[in-house]
Amino acid sequence: MATRALRGEKPASRLWLFAPPHRALAATARLSESTVVGFVALDAGGGLHWGEASIALLPRCHRIDLVFDGGDVFQTAVSAPRLSEAKLRLALPNLLEDRLLADPTQCHIAFLPAGRGDKAAAGASSMPVAAVDRGVLTRLLDVLALAGTRPRAAYSAIYVLPSPGADTLPVFAARGRLVARTAPHEGAAFDLGDDDEPPAALRLALGSGRWQRIRAFGPQAARLAGMAEKLGVPVELADRPLDAGAADGAIDLLQGAFARGGLLGDMSRMRLSLRSWKAPLAWGAVAAAVFIAGMNGYWLKLQSEATALRNRMTTAFRSTFADAEMVDPVVQAQRELARLRTRAGQASASDFTALNAQVAQLLAAAPVGIVAGIEYRDAVLQVKFKAPPDAQLQNRLRAQAVQQGLQLRFEADGAARVRAAGG
Repeated sequence: MATRALRGEKPASRLWLFAPPHRALAATARLSESTVVGFVALDAGGGLHWGEASIALLPRCHRIDLVFDGGDVFQTAVSAPRLSEAKLRLALPNLLEDRLLADPTQCHIAFLPAGRGDKAAAGASSMPVAAVDRGVLTRLLDVLALAGTRPRAAYSAIYVLPSPGADTLPVFAARGRLVARTAPHEGAAFDLGDDDEPPAALRLALGSGRWQRIRAFGPQAARLAGMAEKLGVPVELADRPLDAGAADGAIDLLQGAFARGGLLGDMSRMRLSLRSWKAPLAWGAVAAAVFIAGMNGYWLKLQSEATALRNRMTTAFRSTFADAEMVDPVVQAQRELARLRTRAGQASASDFTALNAQVAQLLAAAPVGIVAGIEYRDAVLQVKFKAPPDAQLQNRLRAQAVQQGLQLRFEADGAARVRAAGG
């Protein structure tokens, strides 16, 4: 069979992608972008062309319909109560539990919304529903997404055929499978076989006497025409691979979580979402740039003020101590002032005698005999206790030290280090 990938031709305006039968996908790991599938492409001139290609090499098209084998989609009609759409989706598995061979929890169930489909279906009291294996549908959509494709709709292969006439049975033959549409939302699927013998199921359907002729669609329609004599009815070959308008009243399987923009989403909606964030992100970037520029300006201002303050400190030190070599004006000024006080006979707050007198006044509030020893070094008086003071006593001593202008700090071993404030 000749295949056409349409890669070098004008883009297709619509594409019907025929998924392999479920039995061929029993091991879903076998399904990948390299899986070869059949497709029908509608070109700009209105012509329909059958072809086969791997999923990765399918013709690019914005309107893609995913077509499942008729035997993989269970379709029936149920009498459903009047419920909201959300509640109806929850009730459908219970309504179909006795009719499905598979576990309803493993199936994705869709229905035909009210007001859609043909007039007969719309006027009927029952509601058409369809069920497909959730894992197969998910895997197919994932593989198509990896190939950059998102179907617009998904439905059974019976919807590539026109509704059956009073005495004409429409069938679709492709890749060894035969699908017949027996009612607006019902059909049958079976193997076409490798020989010229008609499928037994097709013989049985024709045996009912209702169908007087067959109208064959699909790339293998000619094989069915060769079986006309054995079937006992004439086979009319359609002039196109499928009926492009037959799916207008189909039960679309892409509902609920699988709907475009639903929980699974689609690539186009994701791109739209990213575009909607462009303006907020741009304003956020501008705000961040203004914030960084403002922080840098504030840092430069503080640095300028710090430089001016240091220059004033240097000028004051040199004007007071002209003969001293300046390294750190603050520390050196403190040392020089202490030296001048000593020469003038004035006691410094950091001297042992002054600090010891203040510590004696500080410890007046402590229990008698708590002090084990006192050590003075580098203007710091270290007081060691026989037993570390409790938290309450430490807090009281700290508060008293602040009032006396002292800095008090307790070490890990319980000893206290006392110095004059600012020393």
